[in-house]
Amino acid sequence: MKKIFLACVLALTMMGCGSSKDDSIIVYTNSGSNGRDVFLKELAKENGFDINVVSGGGTDIANRLIAEKNNPIADVIFGLNNIEYEKLKKENILKKFNPSWAGEIPEGLSDKEGYYNAITVTPLLAIYNPNIIKGEDIPKDWTDLATNPKFKDKYYLFSAIGGTGKVILSSVISRYRDDNGVLNVSSEGWKMVENLYSNGYVERGEEDWFGNLMSGKRPITMIWGSGALEREKANNFKVGVMRPEIGVPFVVEHVALVNKKNNTENVEKFADWLGSPEVQEKWAHAFGTAPAHPKALEKAPQEVKDLVESVKIQDLDWKFISENVDSWIEKVELEYRK
Repeated sequence: MKKIFLACVLALTMMGCGSSKDDSIIVYTNSGSNGRDVFLKELAKENGFDINVVSGGGTDIANRLIAEKNNPIADVIFGLNNIEYEKLKKENILKKFNPSWAGEIPEGLSDKEGYYNAITVTPLLAIYNPNIIKGEDIPKDWTDLATNPKFKDKYYLFSAIGGTGKVILSSVISRYRDDNGVLNVSSEGWKMVENLYSNGYVERGEEDWFGNLMSGKRPITMIWGSGALEREKANNFKVGVMRPEIGVPFVVEHVALVNKKNNTENVEKFADWLGSPEVQEKWAHAFGTAPAHPKALEKAPQEVKDLVESVKIQDLDWKFISENVDSWIEKVELEYRK
């Protein structure tokens, strides 16, 4: 994915990615997989917008935007999470934007200063094969997975470098905040992280992790909410969901404008259209996402509403996480990932 993303950015620099039109809108997103990029491009075209979609991992895109800070390529950012947006905001890469629907989004989801506006909410989960994991064997929390020997090599972890792995790691480690500890985390917290990685299985390249869940080879995995629903449907396989008492992290995906001199009125119109309840309703039915806009959520598929309502939102200090997460990941990658 990283190679494809970088190649597409290079192509954009040289001649455009899929189009050479000067008036095309360039969208950077980590929500372009599984046909999302094609769907968005076609829907935009139907509504009078010519766009190029450049897809990649959330961290890759944030890093690329920072690298391009002095000569930005992208016009619009779609997706990512609060951690990445806080970094971009600090780097003065974002432009304030007040879409027509901003006042209709529940308080606390969008940036208070108007640099990024909420489009979807996504719970990040641990799911399991209910034919194998039953009764007392159902894990209660990530800390349960980390410390209980019966889960040894039974759960799959995405790399902490990627968006889902990064946020779930942050949701665990930030519970152990200690301003006098190593990287502002207590020794107890670092021991928990060490256990989490040593007791589980961390991804090693592309693997059929959902197939392994179904077969029982590794019956528990982390995943984002819409991904769980998509895979349930595609495989006709119902999963169980771990529901920690403390809650699960909810990632809010946003739309933002790049702070760019030649950003046009048409770019703002596109971003406003992208976050509208009408578009988000279509997105929800196509990909199982939960819209941030209440009107769109009302019309979302029932399974989407059921999933969102079935889990508690974990209260997280995103500012604290954003300030420390890079150092946490570096320590995890160097010391705990086998």
